[in-house]
Amino acid sequence: MTGAARPGTHHWPALSWVPGYQRSWLRFDVLAGLTVCAILVPEGMAYAQLAGVPPEYAFYAAPIALLAYAVLGSSRQLVVAVSSAVAIMSAATITGLAAAGSAEYIALTAALAILAGLVSIAFGVLRLGRIAQFFSESVLLGFVFGLALLITIKQIPKILGIEAHGDTALALVRDMIPHLHETDLLTLAVGAGGIAVMIVLERRLPRVPAALVVLIGSIAVSVAVGLEAHGVKVVGPLPAGLAGPTLPGVGLGAVPQLLGGALGIALVAFAEAIGPANEFAREHGGRVDPNRELIALGAANTGAGLFSGFPIGSSLSKSAANDRAGAKTPASLVTAAAATGLVALFLTPLFKPLPEATLGAIVIVAVAGMMKVAKMRELWRLRRAEFWLASIALMGVLVMPTLPALGIAVIASLGMLVWRASEPRLTFLGRARGGLEPVDLRMVPDAAIPRLLIVRPDQMLFFANVASVRDEIVKTVVDADPRPEVVLLDLELTPEADLPSVEALEHLHERLAADGIELWLSHLQPAVRDLLERSDVLTAIGPGRIYPRVIDGILAFALRTPGADERVAALTDLLAFIRERKARPGESAEGVEVLAILEERLSLELAAAGGAGVSGGGPSDGLRDVRRDL
Repeated sequence: MTGAARPGTHHWPALSWVPGYQRSWLRFDVLAGLTVCAILVPEGMAYAQLAGVPPEYAFYAAPIALLAYAVLGSSRQLVVAVSSAVAIMSAATITGLAAAGSAEYIALTAALAILAGLVSIAFGVLRLGRIAQFFSESVLLGFVFGLALLITIKQIPKILGIEAHGDTALALVRDMIPHLHETDLLTLAVGAGGIAVMIVLERRLPRVPAALVVLIGSIAVSVAVGLEAHGVKVVGPLPAGLAGPTLPGVGLGAVPQLLGGALGIALVAFAEAIGPANEFAREHGGRVDPNRELIALGAANTGAGLFSGFPIGSSLSKSAANDRAGAKTPASLVTAAAATGLVALFLTPLFKPLPEATLGAIVIVAVAGMMKVAKMRELWRLRRAEFWLASIALMGVLVMPTLPALGIAVIASLGMLVWRASEPRLTFLGRARGGLEPVDLRMVPDAAIPRLLIVRPDQMLFFANVASVRDEIVKTVVDADPRPEVVLLDLELTPEADLPSVEALEHLHERLAADGIELWLSHLQPAVRDLLERSDVLTAIGPGRIYPRVIDGILAFALRTPGADERVAALTDLLAFIRERKARPGESAEGVEVLAILEERLSLELAAAGGAGVSGGGPSDGLRDVRRDL
């Protein structure tokens, strides 16, 4: 990345860009910050209502969250301020504990933000950032899609000017239908008109902050026409100023009630942040530290709660706007925080005539981008199993409260991970003529070695997959014609083993031995060898059947000749050939290294067989093939 700082390369990310800040970056960062503020103000007020708190609480949460992420975050483009998904999860957690908008509700919401922040910080300190790898993108796609639908359904009553309540999308729709005849047409015109204008502006003038234009325009129309006098609900008076730091007035007894929601918010905030942050890093260069992101998100949430705000997260729309405006460093977030603070201090009276239908329209347009229909179609076309998992997560959000739906999404992600890991994905190997290294029989079918079955599991063996791998190997042996004499199992991709893996290897050895088939192992990692030795499985298999590489096992199988004299003759002949091949000009360094290892092994074999280094006869058929192929 040229012409911009690289946050995330220092223990304190801000120290990666502050000392070397260039004056030429300032105008880009200021413009980007003002752009973020222009989007944040209307969306923040809407998301505050989505979380069940008054609109002005967005001004309490956003500035400190922006500043905290600017100092601690490792992405220069990501904007952490308010999030529709996190706001709806906050409301889902608090709704059953207090009446929306009450002092108790607001205090519990602030406590939830602090607790979610502390959970996220703890995850980061414990270096659990790699949990991002366990989120199935397909399941998260469905979960976020469902959240967007739920958020949209929750805004429809505002657009229609009616009352409707419900904890789930189905309950909300069921409560809404009997009131549809009460729709206020003027309110509907305001909301639908706002949606239409924003869609047109985003398509025709993508650089224009459509939400801000609609917000200002609807305020102007509301004042000119007197919408409130005609029955259109408006935001009403908003208190000016910013809240000071304070602990929410809830006791420790509320912690167990909030902990589940805090955990869910921490996970969702991280999941929706790490994807865009990594995408920005790939596009512009730099590196995103998942553990640092957890700490930064945690600090932002904790700060928002301490300043009486609500839980926050990242915003893809504001992050994209920040990037398009040319942000060079997180100084753009500092600008956005200052601008938002100035709005809270001096401009809140302007929002009094703002129609609530406009806020609903802003939310609907903002979350529309979270409904990735094209991506769902792609899953249907390419990966039906992942499509159904995404659909399960989507439907879960619509038919049950958000937190249980999140649990289903996480369980579905882990379930898919375990299911994939449990599949017995095996590669069968052989040795192609003219080569020394083993090859995949799917690529070179005629490389199979008669009566030697070489198997390499394509993933680490552990409790979830080792039984299916064992059974698949046995099935392959039974179906093989001719029946193999030796099964060579390559464990290169298994750095360590658990007890079920050891027991499965023991059972495989016993099953093969019952049919007169030997089990050989190659590429035993130190931890695996140690456990096999301590469990006596290595003794049962036989230390002489353990080989450092597959090629050593192939060579040992080729040297299985019945007569001592024939064996000495074959070894001597093959050793002479390898020495001649090693001395050929043009042989690669890797080839020479392999030949030298083979030479050393054959010399030891020859010494053990009592040979004097002089050929006493022709090689066996197997060795003749080896020599010809080399």
